[in-house]
Formats: sequence, structure tokens, C-alpha cells
Amino acid sequence: MLRRKVVPHPMAFTGFNAAGIDLLQLNRLQNSKEFYEAHKDEIKRLAIQPFYELIEEMTPTMLAIDSQFVVTPSRMVSRVRRDTRYTKDKTLYRANLWLFFRRQRRERESVPCYYFEVHPEYWAYGCWGAWGRGEMEAMREMILHEDKLFLDAYRAVGECPQMWLAGELYKRPKFPDAKPEYQAWLDRKEIGVDFRAYDDFSPILDGAFVQPMLENMQRLAPFYRFLLAAKERAEAGRREALQ
Repeated sequence: MLRRKVVPHPMAFTGFNAAGIDLLQLNRLQNSKEFYEAHKDEIKRLAIQPFYELIEEMTPTMLAIDSQFVVTPSRMVSRVRRDTRYTKDKTLYRANLWLFFRRQRRERESVPCYYFEVHPEYWAYGCWGAWGRGEMEAMREMILHEDKLFLDAYRAVGECPQMWLAGELYKRPKFPDAKPEYQAWLDRKEIGVDFRAYDDFSPILDGAFVQPMLENMQRLAPFYRFLLAAKERAEAGRREALQ
């Protein structure tokens, strides 16, 4: 008699484990391959598995924002082992983990994304983009011409409680004669919108953060579309320059 294969259903997300957060920090402090190998299964269970469960809970909402998001957890969660090839910091392991919701990308290509991060000192989430060549220039042009996509993004950011515009600023205004309310957008080297909490970890431990976070991510959908448009226009400009 043939038996039907039973596919286990992932557990529902119930929050992050404080022991998992502590274990990541200890693993970084130990900075030892032997310590990591001895605790790898525990790290996967206590620190990484909750991210997979969170992704499952977030996915329906996030796919409604962009149906092209990659939703394979193994491709969305950062690795515990750091890539030390291009950095002076040769610490082998990280104490923080994060996930991305973003479209498929080429190696090292920057694409707009939503993220969520757990760090020993804080937890955070938001939406970022405009790292690629020409993207901020395309974005500034949309801002200066008050393109509808920008105006929608501007309103959306203003409607997200406890979130703020972020990204490194130039020392001098690039367009000093532009509207004052647009200066914080125009003067960024890259741009994002962040929520970050330092003092209260209880929402991520009991899972209470999920619904408010998803509501804010939905509110930020016009900002995400603005980031996508800037990337597309920058790419179109580069193609035209090559013709």
C-alpha cells in the first residue's frame, strides 16, 4: 500500500528567543570555528528558525506589495558566518541577523528592499534603496519636478508612526533653492525609512511587533514603488547613454 508523504508544516511565529540572541553574541565573542561547530544546531534552532517562521507569516502581506519578491527563506536571511574578504574586520561571526524582502538580483546588484533586523543592542525594520549608480540623481529629478510617485512616497512616509527618513547626508545642500520640506530627501547619498528600538525588546520576544510592522510596510508601499521607479529610470538612462 502506498503511503502519502506527509510534508511538515512550519511552526507559526511566536516571537524570538532571548537565548538565541544571547547565543549569537557569545558566538561572536568566542570567534571560534570550533565553538560555532559545537553550537551550530542550537544556533539554527534558537536564532535562525524564528526568522524562517517570521518570513512565513510576513509573506502574504509582502507579496501583496510586490508579487516579484523572493520568498525562499534560505535566500532571505543573513548568514552567521561573515564574509571577511573585503573588510579590515576579520571577526568570523556576526551577532546580528536580518532578513530582506526584495526582487531577484544579480550578484552584488543593489535593489530596493524591505528589511527586519535583530541586533544585541536594538531591533529594526524599514525600506531602503537608491544605492546604485544614478539612482539618487533620478530620484532628485522626480522630487524637483514633484512627480506623482514622489508625492505619494512623501505622504506615505509622513503616515508611518515612529519611522523616519534615513541615509547619509551630504555636508552641503545640493539644491538650496528647493522647497524646505524636500531638502532632507534631496541631500541623501542613499535613502531609506527606518524604525529602530533600543530599550524595549519585549515586542520581538512575544511577537507583538509583527502586525504594527506589517501595517507600516503596507503604508510604505508608495515609497517602495518610488525606489523602484528611480532604479528603472537610472537603468534606462545608462542604456540611452550607451546607444
